[in-house]
Amino acid sequence: MEIPEDEKVEVKPTWKLAWGLFWRMLLISIGIYVVVAVILWFTVLGAVLGPLLARFGAFA
Repeated sequence: MEIPEDEKVEVKPTWKLAWGLFWRMLLISIGIYVVVAVILWFTVLGAVLGPLLARFGAFA
């Protein structure tokens, strides 16, 4: 089904639109990186500190 000509909306690219998209993409990317970094931090930290703490009887 095709949209009639009188109902089509023309989006004009402006600097306001460009900056809005830039900031949105930047913040989403930073959020993704933070989530991945936190997951890696706890997995690496658990892999390194787990056996070390077990050796000193921390989990006994």
